[in-house]
Amino acid sequence: MKAAKQLKGISSNKSIQEFCSTVPVRLSDRERILLNVLHNALEVSEYTDNVDIVSRRNKANRILQGILEVCAITLGLGLCGTGDSNRVGLNVEMNKAAKEEPSDNEALLQEIFEVGRRNKILNPSKMRSTYGKLMYLMQDAQASSVARGLGFSLYKDLVMVEPFLQDHGAGELLSDGLLPLAVCPIVMVDGNSGEKLSRDEINAAAQQKRDAIEELVDKYASTTELSEENAQRVIDSIADAYTVVDSNVRPVVRMLELLEDNFVPNEHEEKFSLQLSGKSRGGGGYGYGMGRFGFGGGGGGSSSAGATLSHDHTTQYWFVWQTLKLWEHIQKNMHSLWVAADDDLLSTSSSYSLWNTGQGLNRVQNCSKVARMMHNYLSYVQSAAGRPWVGLSVVHLGDRDVPNALVFIDKYTQVPRILQPIVDFIDGMQDFCSNPKIQEYVADNFGSQDVLRKKVLADYFKHGFDGSGDDGGSCIDGRLTSSWNWTSRIAKKSYHHAFLMSGFQGFDGDWKE
Repeated sequence: MKAAKQLKGISSNKSIQEFCSTVPVRLSDRERILLNVLHNALEVSEYTDNVDIVSRRNKANRILQGILEVCAITLGLGLCGTGDSNRVGLNVEMNKAAKEEPSDNEALLQEIFEVGRRNKILNPSKMRSTYGKLMYLMQDAQASSVARGLGFSLYKDLVMVEPFLQDHGAGELLSDGLLPLAVCPIVMVDGNSGEKLSRDEINAAAQQKRDAIEELVDKYASTTELSEENAQRVIDSIADAYTVVDSNVRPVVRMLELLEDNFVPNEHEEKFSLQLSGKSRGGGGYGYGMGRFGFGGGGGGSSSAGATLSHDHTTQYWFVWQTLKLWEHIQKNMHSLWVAADDDLLSTSSSYSLWNTGQGLNRVQNCSKVARMMHNYLSYVQSAAGRPWVGLSVVHLGDRDVPNALVFIDKYTQVPRILQPIVDFIDGMQDFCSNPKIQEYVADNFGSQDVLRKKVLADYFKHGFDGSGDDGGSCIDGRLTSSWNWTSRIAKKSYHHAFLMSGFQGFDGDWKE
């Protein structure tokens, strides 16, 4: 029962069945080889550099030739990987494919490109330099004029847990009473008392989980069309998804706790006030170029204008609180947003236009599915907030500020990357300040650990939500842009050296593929 309750909380009150409809299935050994082939092909491709340029001459031909080139490179590299391919029986298939035209290998290419899209949802920190190329190439291949020229399609539905189980006659697994126990993360702290569990209690919980997994695999591998390998893969996929959601939601929830524990809405110490006295400015300002994450950016202004919001302490407190609540809800539903973004980008009914958005040429495309979901999430949080909404409720999508679903989804994968280093610094302060030299530094420069903690938090809650984003920073995407702008200025903060002494390395995450 505890496991079921925990899963319910993580998945925003969704049933396991509903949650698993947008949870991708883990890659098999064969699919991992195909992913490596695709990644290497995209690494050497200059597709977007050749296609997304001002010149309109022969664009359709450039697109067609670029897609065929990537397909040919992919098949050629697949042939070279005979060592790994032999292990899963791919060598014969790849030898045959490399001797044929891309159009003769439609099913194989569809599988390869689907694996790349699915892997990105499974591992958002991966493919940061190649995912944009993959999606823009497929976006072009979906256009009717290009599809006619190709003579085949690269599109295949993403392989998700719930449909996968239904196809194998094992849909009942999702309602099995053992599943929550098999997929829930093992907690280290008692949910009721807040006390750390003993090593024996943790080991007992781990054994229960292993027993539940083994029983489920045996049961459904013997009574359905699932193999033992696929049964294990499905259970691991669900467990991975819950772990990812939990790890992404945790820093947002912790920042909410830090806001509530260290600040009071209706009173404050003068030196830790959240009051803002910003200067309004005209126009928008999408504060950072998404090009640093491997694909095009959006926006029409500069991030250097500084604070533009004018909020008293109470207003700013609720502005930050409501924003963090919205981010928490979005992080709980990121798998659904990934799938919606994939659908919007590869829609055959919605084309894109190439605009100069102020940060280079970007593909501006309608994001109807993502927009619908975001408005539903916003309405939910506004109702749950229990007080008037502070700031604008505009959701920028398919415009100069957030050109397409690719830029949108990348923005919200940044939330844990922004918040986790702050949480780590605050929660680890006592440990790293146990060093006498660091303790002396903190005392000399800030007075005490408590002052340092409140100084960092007040600065983030104030200037991480100061309006240096679009529409004066109070629109939905502008709030996140303001926070990202704050991270770019941390080197100028008085507490930057304290951050470095704690082990802080940056907000950008790991670039290793």
